[in-house]
Amino acid sequence: MSTTENTTTVIVHEAINEEYEYIQFNKQLRLIRSVKDDMYQMQSILTACFAPDTKLPKDWFRNQSTQELLSEAQRVGKKPQSPKLYENREKLPNGLRGYYVHRLLVNAVAMWASPRYAWNIYRLLDEIHRQEREELENKLEAKDKSIQKRIPRSVPKGKEKNYKYMIYTEEMENEEDKDMVMLHLVRRNNKSFTTLLRFTNLTEIGSIAKTYRFQ
Repeated sequence: MSTTENTTTVIVHEAINEEYEYIQFNKQLRLIRSVKDDMYQMQSILTACFAPDTKLPKDWFRNQSTQELLSEAQRVGKKPQSPKLYENREKLPNGLRGYYVHRLLVNAVAMWASPRYAWNIYRLLDEIHRQEREELENKLEAKDKSIQKRIPRSVPKGKEKNYKYMIYTEEMENEEDKDMVMLHLVRRNNKSFTTLLRFTNLTEIGSIAKTYRFQ
């Protein structure tokens, strides 16, 4: 038995034989996995999700939504070395035989097998998106505060009309960047602006009439 960790959970691996193992993601989700190709036994998915006995692995393939999903997966994965999406392994011993599906289809099978599991997946995805939105909003807020703090230092109050922004270009040294230029944004007061123009290839981009947000 071995364990691996990712950012959200601890995964437990328990060998059945050299080619198959039990893989446990949490107290409920204990699946049979084919080690060599990372495919999962459908019956173990149904069992883990407490699917009713009336739902059989072969029934999943009869759904119109399943056929559309498999068609799309086959369309996207049309490569010589593309892995199988599913396989019926009838010659395996009892407990291991049956349909196996690609790891990307595990959630699709589980959500078909159990409405409760499907609802939990929807809630999990919603929570992930909520956290991502909140994290992005916090980053934007922090950046805005940082910019606001820099404004008084960059342009003294009451002196806004005495400063100008300029851009000058610099050719890139690397051969692969020969078709690109680097732009430099510079702030100068009016007195030093004329002097600076004598020594650099500058383009005035406007005098400041009020405090600018970008510094």
